[in-house]
Amino acid sequence: MKSCLYFYKQLFCWLKTCNFVPNYFNKEIMNWIAIIALFLSVFISAIVVLKVKVQEKNLRLLLAFSGAYLLSVSFTHIIPSIFSGDGFAFLGYYVLLGFFIQLFLEFLSSGVAHGHDHHCDQDNGIKIEPMALLLGISLHAFFEGMPFAHELHDHSHLQESLLIGIVIHKIPIAIVLTSLFINAGYGLKKTLIYMIIFAFASPLGSFISAFGAEFIPIDSETYYKIIMAIVVGIFMHISTTILFESDKNHHFNLRKMMVILLGVTLAIISKLI
Repeated sequence: MKSCLYFYKQLFCWLKTCNFVPNYFNKEIMNWIAIIALFLSVFISAIVVLKVKVQEKNLRLLLAFSGAYLLSVSFTHIIPSIFSGDGFAFLGYYVLLGFFIQLFLEFLSSGVAHGHDHHCDQDNGIKIEPMALLLGISLHAFFEGMPFAHELHDHSHLQESLLIGIVIHKIPIAIVLTSLFINAGYGLKKTLIYMIIFAFASPLGSFISAFGAEFIPIDSETYYKIIMAIVVGIFMHISTTILFESDKNHHFNLRKMMVILLGVTLAIISKLI
């Protein structure tokens, strides 16, 4: 996993320095890299969980890392970027909108967006409303994919850090979601179909965002900042929930604290390089 993330990081850096292809072509390539990474992070995780049993403690540590990384990216990368310049104070309302969008999506997905399974009933076993669950988590992924439209790749450095955080965040979500469907008796074929739908949600968000950038009558900079404000509101809800609930007994431990500090440190380093 680390080698894959390093590969994406290096490839992004190389593309930014390429002068032998048009800038628009660079944006297209970076857009497709983001789309492929967002899709594969879900699809590969779903395949792996069908073959290998993932320990819950490792899943919770990965969740804590992703929560710390996303929260740090929000405060050190996204918020300074979208609130720079005059006339963008109104974006605070969109941050609030993103927070409440995620609150509603939590109701549909029952906590799967932050790696939790709240569908267990001790008397009757696991009960899932698959369409509500799939709709909630796919809408969540849809919003995560919106910043990666190629029209918005003038902010490529921010998007590199954002992509890494979202890819890491998707891994435990995909693992939990796949396990839920399998344990609920949906079978291999139906589970894979559901996971492929989920995997396509973020790329679809990217394509719809690109369409909106072409036809919504506002300048691309304002459009980008509105999308990022909504996304940062979503991240604030997710990351704070993860950090306070990723431990089974709802208390901090040393390993979790070290993983959180690692996530914060890497987010800050990615801002500086």
